Amino acid sequence: MPLTRRRLLQSSAGLALLSSCGAPTGTPDSGPDEPVPSPARSPEPSPWSAPGTLDDVAFDRGMQVGDVGPSGAMISIRTAEPALTLVLMREEADGWIEVSRTPVTGGDGGAQLALDGLEPDTAYTACFYAPDDTRRCAPSRFRTALEEGAARIVTFGASSCFGGNRPWPTLSFAAAEQLDFFVLLGDTVYADGAETVADYRVFWDEALSTGGLRALCSSTSLVATWDDHEVGNDWSPETDAVIAVAALQAFREALPIAGEPIWRALRWGDAVELFVLDCRGERRDGDYVSPEQMAWLQDALAASPARFKIIVNSVPITHFAGTALSDYFDDQRWQGFPAQREEILAFIRDQEIGGVVWLAGDFHFGLLARVDPAGGAGEDAWEVLAGPGGSFLNPIVELLDDTDRFPVAFGAFNYVRFSADPGTGTLSVAWIGDDGAIIDEAVLEV
Repeated sequence: MPLTRRRLLQSSAGLALLSSCGAPTGTPDSGPDEPVPSPARSPEPSPWSAPGTLDDVAFDRGMQVGDVGPSGAMISIRTAEPALTLVLMREEADGWIEVSRTPVTGGDGGAQLALDGLEPDTAYTACFYAPDDTRRCAPSRFRTALEEGAARIVTFGASSCFGGNRPWPTLSFAAAEQLDFFVLLGDTVYADGAETVADYRVFWDEALSTGGLRALCSSTSLVATWDDHEVGNDWSPETDAVIAVAALQAFREALPIAGEPIWRALRWGDAVELFVLDCRGERRDGDYVSPEQMAWLQDALAASPARFKIIVNSVPITHFAGTALSDYFDDQRWQGFPAQREEILAFIRDQEIGGVVWLAGDFHFGLLARVDPAGGAGEDAWEVLAGPGGSFLNPIVELLDDTDRFPVAFGAFNYVRFSADPGTGTLSVAWIGDDGAIIDEAVLEV
C-alpha cells in the first residue's frame, strides 16, 4: 500500500517524538553522556536442513514454540501420530549441532512439553519425527531469551484478528524476519459457535495449517494471549464459563503457554519485559481484571529492571474522548471500567515507572495513540495497535484526524515490527502491510 501524505505526516510526527520527549540531539562524539546504541543480535547460521521427508498430511499444522526464557521453552504439536521423536539442534559457528533426541507420546490431539537446560540468547531448531524416523514436520527455529543483566537490541513482532484475508500474507513477511519472538494479541481464531473442545480444535487446526501463521510458527517463538473470539463474541466469564473451559483447553493445546494463569511476565534480560494480560477471562463483579491480576501487574512493573516494559493488552486502554470512538464498545474495553483504568495508569505515573508501552489489537486498524488526552494519568503514555492480520478493516479510523493524539492511524492489514534499543532508549515501530512494505513508522523514546 502506498504511503499517503496523511501517513507521511503522521510518520514524521512519530519520528519527531524523539526531540519532543527530550532525546539527545548532539553528534555521536558530542559528550560522555551521549547514549550508546546497544549491540545487534549476532548473525545466525543458515536454516537447518532437516533430513527426512516432510509429511504435510500427518504434520499439516506444523509445530509451535512459545514462552521462551533464557534456559527453556514450551513446544506444542497436534498430530495423530502415536509416538514421536523431538530432535533439537543448536547453532554452532556457521552450522548446527544436535543437542538431544527425546521420545514423545503423541496421538489424541498431539503433545506439549517443556524444554530446559538451554543456553541464553542462542538460536535453536526443533523438529518432530514420526516413528519411522524418516517422516517429519516442518522444523521450527526459535531463539532463547537474554539472561539477567544482558542487553542488546531486541526485535519482535505483533498482530491480531486473523478472521479473513487468508493466507495472512503479513505473517509470511514477519516469518522472513526471524524475529526474536512474535506476540499474538488475540482473535487468532474466530471460534464463535463452538461449544466443546473438539469444536474449538477444528478452528485451531485450520488456523495453524494456514500459510502465513504456519510460516510464522516455523520462524520464531510465540507469546500469546486471548480475546473474545477464541471463545465467542464478547463472551463473559460470568455467563459463558462452561464453554470457556473448553475454549481454554484448546487454546493452550494450540499455543504453548508456560504455567497458570494466562497473565504472566516474560523477560529478555535488561532490555525488554512483556507483561501479558488476560483482559477477558477475569471480568467479574465490575472488574476488568481480577484484583489478583491488578496487584501482580503493579508489583511486576515496579520490580522490573527492563528498559522497555511492554504491556500486552488484547483490547486498547486508550481513551478516545472527543472522537468518533468515544463510546465505541466502551463496555468491552478499559474505558468502560474507569476505576481500574485510572488505578493502573495513575500507579505507573505516580511510581515514575519508565519505559512502559501498551500494545493491543481488537479494533481492526493500525494506530499509535496517546493513552489519555491532556491532563489524564496516561497523557505521557503511548499505545500501539497491531493488526488486523485478516479481519474486516474498520473504516472509523478515518475519523481519527488529531495527529498529535494519533500520529499514526490507518486501515490496512498489517503486523507491527518493533526494534527496542535499551542503549539509546528508543523503540522503533513499523507497521508492515500485505505487500511487505512499511505502511507507517515511528520512533518513541519512553
